[in-house]
Amino acid sequence: MTATTGTLADEVWRLMTAQGILFAVDAPIRQTLQNLVDFFAARWQRDAAQVRAELEAALAADERFTREEVNGQMIFVTSRQGRYVPRDTTDIHTFKQRLYEPEKPLPIDDLSVVVSTSRPAITTVEPVYISDYWIEQARLVTAKAAEHEPVVEPPAPVEPAPAVAQVAPVVAEPPSAAPATPVAVELPSAVPITAEIQEAPIETKPAAEPVETAPTPPLAAPAERSTILVVDGMAIDLSRPPAEIVAEYGPALERILAERLEQDPLRRIVSFGRMHYPEDKLTSFGKNDLRKIRDYILERNEPLLDTEIVADLYYHNPRQSDYEGFRFSLNYRLSREKDFEFVGVEGANIWSTKGLPAIGSKRVKAAEMGQLTSYLIEGFDDSLTEQSAESIEASGSVTRLLTFFEWEFGVLPLDAALAALLPKSVFPDQRSAVLRFESSQHFGTYLVEVRYPTGNRGGWLQGLEDFFREHLVPGALITISRGEAVNVFTITYEEASETTGRLLTLDEKKNKFAFANMTFYCAVDDDLLPEQNRYGKLRNLKAFPMGERRKAEMILEHVCETMGERGGSREQPVYRVSFADIFMAYNVLRPASRSFLLALLANHPAIAADPAAEGFYLFTPPPEETDEAEAVEEDEDLPIQPALRRRSGRYIEEDE
Repeated sequence: MTATTGTLADEVWRLMTAQGILFAVDAPIRQTLQNLVDFFAARWQRDAAQVRAELEAALAADERFTREEVNGQMIFVTSRQGRYVPRDTTDIHTFKQRLYEPEKPLPIDDLSVVVSTSRPAITTVEPVYISDYWIEQARLVTAKAAEHEPVVEPPAPVEPAPAVAQVAPVVAEPPSAAPATPVAVELPSAVPITAEIQEAPIETKPAAEPVETAPTPPLAAPAERSTILVVDGMAIDLSRPPAEIVAEYGPALERILAERLEQDPLRRIVSFGRMHYPEDKLTSFGKNDLRKIRDYILERNEPLLDTEIVADLYYHNPRQSDYEGFRFSLNYRLSREKDFEFVGVEGANIWSTKGLPAIGSKRVKAAEMGQLTSYLIEGFDDSLTEQSAESIEASGSVTRLLTFFEWEFGVLPLDAALAALLPKSVFPDQRSAVLRFESSQHFGTYLVEVRYPTGNRGGWLQGLEDFFREHLVPGALITISRGEAVNVFTITYEEASETTGRLLTLDEKKNKFAFANMTFYCAVDDDLLPEQNRYGKLRNLKAFPMGERRKAEMILEHVCETMGERGGSREQPVYRVSFADIFMAYNVLRPASRSFLLALLANHPAIAADPAAEGFYLFTPPPEETDEAEAVEEDEDLPIQPALRRRSGRYIEEDE
């Protein structure tokens, strides 16, 4: 190797190892001869043919380079350690071969030598539940088999065949004849078999006569498969169309399925509402996940849908294959936590957490409002007199009038009309649901909480106080309709020209009723509009605390005394009041229906209908038990004590 050739080979090796600086030490570094020629010809400004000849000579003489030819193209191969040596992939280890091909294999018939890589199953005694359907099918099959089973008589006794039979020559039968019955041939062992013996007739034992056996009984006809499913006392004909079965037995079958899943001791199927999912397929959520979800709900400052939580925190979208399973796992996990409360409806899973601001007015407590609306579950709900539940479900809207109590506190009793419009609760113990009410007339959105009735307490809606006070007045006609989503509703009212009047208001500072000038732009019902010209006596109503307003009889007596015209004597006054005034004033202090007030008026011992005029009532207050004259005499006998000045401590007559 000449010096020039060695220098050129060193330069090519440094160039190729620089290109493969990140390669392994023994990894091949390949470069085509054409690329090398182009590089050095441009670098040296020389003829490409002369450069090619020098490169071939220099690289062929150097041991660090290996020459390859691929598809007619010359390639030189080297490595960072010098010469490239291909790896030997020959497997010299024989353990795998000796494992599967031992020199002295054990007998395969001995099961004790069979090696298994699977762990033995743990034998556990699990309860087995047998469906009522299979028990009934087994009983029907047994009964039908007993009906069709034939009576088999025992076979007649057969006489034994004789031990020795007469000798008869063997006669050959033609090949076409049926095969003869096989017989047993006995030859003397001491006599050799010769041709003469073979020609002589052979003594044989005749075959035993065939034994007469009883005829085979006919097979029983297969029992017809019953299509009747008996479960919990219900006989369901499965041959009917599925739509009819679901329409008639759907709720009952759903309830039975939930009960059966609840009785499973292994909890292999978990439930959330009407959805069920395998327990081993659930996605786990740790404490960090729950804390992150709670912080996000508090940051948004309102209850959130599960789809928003999944999309914003975990970046899942409905196009992913595991989306529904992940969503179910989230809802199931949150339902088992005390810090989260489900406030959704069927089709919209909404979650709330501790620390969120209350929805609606704080002036009325939940316990007090539940007692005020208890008349709805006592049978005094007449909200469906003008609009039936079927028409509400068909039209998807409810129209009603606002009373003063509803307008003042932003609540609506959850009567039968609203119950037919709004979605039902998902869980039996669900306390409330959060809906979104949109006002298309003012482009506003309001969160409304629906409190479902529980026990002896009624239900109501709260959260519309701002909308009522800004745009409506008592007596306004409002319409609530379903929206695009199951948790979205729209609220509208009938607009009218500008009107100004002195209407009843509640002065919270003085805790008393008064009249004030108000301007409104909505259509109203004059019978429910608390205007001063018509209902001036409303200012004399007492603003009782909410705890006392639940006393229906006491509020009724106060309303009759305040709104009625006094008559009778001074010792025994009689108040004459119309039902319209009673309904108007009573709904100022607490919500009530017309049927509830009529029942109160009919059962009150001191109130009677006015025979002179229909729609009027006479209220006679009971006499007071204390004697005022005796109280005055006792007060006169006592000496007058001067008041004690707070600072000086002396009794001074001027302080009286």
